[in-house]
Amino acid sequence: MAPFNFFKKKDAKRDAREQASEVQAPSASTLAVKQVQELLSKIEAGTAQELAARLAPTKDSVAGSLGSLAKIADAMEKEKIKLEEMEKRFGSTAENSKRTVISALRRESSAELPAIQTAADAKKFKDRLEATMNRFGEVSGSHSKMINYFMQKRADMMRAEFATLNDLLKETRSAVAGFDQDRAPVVKCGNTINTILQKAASIRTSEASVRAGEERIAALETEISNSKAELEALTNSQEFAQARSAAERLADVQRRQEQFQSHASEMFSHVTRALTKYSYGVSKETERRLHTMGSEPWKIYDDPAPYAELLNEVRKAVAAGKLQLKDADKILHNLDAIQSSTAEMQKTAAALAEEMKALGDRGLVQKAGEIESRIAQQQEELVRDSQSLEQQRRQIAEKNAEVDAHLKKVSDSLESLTGRRYAVTR
Repeated sequence: MAPFNFFKKKDAKRDAREQASEVQAPSASTLAVKQVQELLSKIEAGTAQELAARLAPTKDSVAGSLGSLAKIADAMEKEKIKLEEMEKRFGSTAENSKRTVISALRRESSAELPAIQTAADAKKFKDRLEATMNRFGEVSGSHSKMINYFMQKRADMMRAEFATLNDLLKETRSAVAGFDQDRAPVVKCGNTINTILQKAASIRTSEASVRAGEERIAALETEISNSKAELEALTNSQEFAQARSAAERLADVQRRQEQFQSHASEMFSHVTRALTKYSYGVSKETERRLHTMGSEPWKIYDDPAPYAELLNEVRKAVAAGKLQLKDADKILHNLDAIQSSTAEMQKTAAALAEEMKALGDRGLVQKAGEIESRIAQQQEELVRDSQSLEQQRRQIAEKNAEVDAHLKKVSDSLESLTGRRYAVTR
């Protein structure tokens, strides 16, 4: 709000502002990023000094105007309000308005103005002046009519000082806005420099990771070569040839053993119901044997005697009708078949076990398999690390291209700021 409505705020048009004072530009045609930062700091400092110099007389004028307002406040305090007979009813209100205005003038006039040496100081000065004018406006809102009517002479004097302060505020805003406008290219260039430094740090980290990856790959290639040599030496030995022959015979024995187990499982599957019913109320040992016959019947041929006796007991129970089973005759037939084949099955189991034992140690074949698995794992790891390394190299190339583009932007900005063309390096 304009103090006492003596003037209204208007958007001031900023006058065109001259460029910051020229800084001695480096004579070299190539600048490193650090040198560019130093040059930008000098340019910004020069622009800030010009701003401070431009606002110095403004600050003096503001101080003078505030001093005049302080004197007006002193004069107002001494001056008595003269009231006509019809005006006496406004006496109390007029005095209150007078005291309020005097207090505001003294408070704002006595506050020390900040020194202007830097751009930050200039902005503090602008903020201080804006706050002062706002407070003058706030306090005058409900007192302008009284002061204008009863103290016209003082009102005219305040009007002049407020108008002066308002013009000085416009000048200050214009100067600060001009500084910000002139400083913007410097700030933008500085931000580009910061981006370059961040990307350069990221590139260095990635390059270190690439070097570590190259070392890992070289070590893996050596390990694969050593593993292949170890496998070749092993497979070319006479002992391995013998072991491989034994392994082939073992595969045949294992195949026949699986057939034997499958045959045993098939035979006992036909009497499972009888074995299950018979298991009710028997001892733990009998229950264990019944379970073996039902789940792994081929094991009974390692020591068939106790199982043959148990199968005979089961047969008696079925034949006597103690176990109520459907198709009891078929189950009796199957039990007889199992008992009659026991000797042959035992002979087959013993022969298979003997063949397994005769094949001896097969460790060399197993070792060869382990080496082959190790080589496969190492090769998978090599492929994975190689792909990761290639991706990192692509990313580094992309970041380098981005940095080069930013360096050109900095070079263009410096030419605009200094009038000289520089090649900017990292």
